[in-house]
Amino acid sequence: MFGRIFNPENAFFRTADKLADLVMLSLMWALCSIPLVTLGPATAALYDAAVKILRRGEAGNIYQRFFHSFRLNFKVGALTSLAVLAAAVLLYGLGNFLYRLALTGKAGVVLYYAYLLLLLLPIGMISYLFPVLSRFTFGAGGLIGTCWKLALNHLPSTLLLGLLTAAAAWACLSFWIPVLVLPAVAALLASLPLERIFRPYLELPGGGETEE
Repeated sequence: MFGRIFNPENAFFRTADKLADLVMLSLMWALCSIPLVTLGPATAALYDAAVKILRRGEAGNIYQRFFHSFRLNFKVGALTSLAVLAAAVLLYGLGNFLYRLALTGKAGVVLYYAYLLLLLLPIGMISYLFPVLSRFTFGAGGLIGTCWKLALNHLPSTLLLGLLTAAAAWACLSFWIPVLVLPAVAALLASLPLERIFRPYLELPGGGETEE
């Protein structure tokens, strides 16, 4: 009886291991993202480790997988992060302007909420960037161009990814507790549409995942 209870292969210990991996993966992502310019390679590493180790159950150490992907995608991920941060500053500035305009009348309110709705498109496009980087080899310019095409070709998934990313970002920026698990959970949820979108490209001749 006690052998079954303390068997590391029973459901309780497997669930505890998965939860611990979610927490550690989320914390590694948060710590590696602090410089902001490393947000891209950290997110690529988060997605790669979450999908391959947690979702697929591939053999390997989740921490080694994370830092392997982080190093592999560092250069392109950091350059792309700069573009994303510049876009974020512009979008925030426009949103702040429209918010102030909304305080002046109903027309401003309509414009502001229309802007928030349309904002899901660029946020959704950004949600493709680093998962794509974790799967394929691109330069920064090619990565951004390819992800715009994917975003427009898969618009319902893009809007869903935008909503997921915006909600996760809001929760993590507003409270500290979600940071302990939400980044890894969000990566797993995002992988549901993303892996379906990636599959045809991975099956093409010469297609495949980024490796050293």
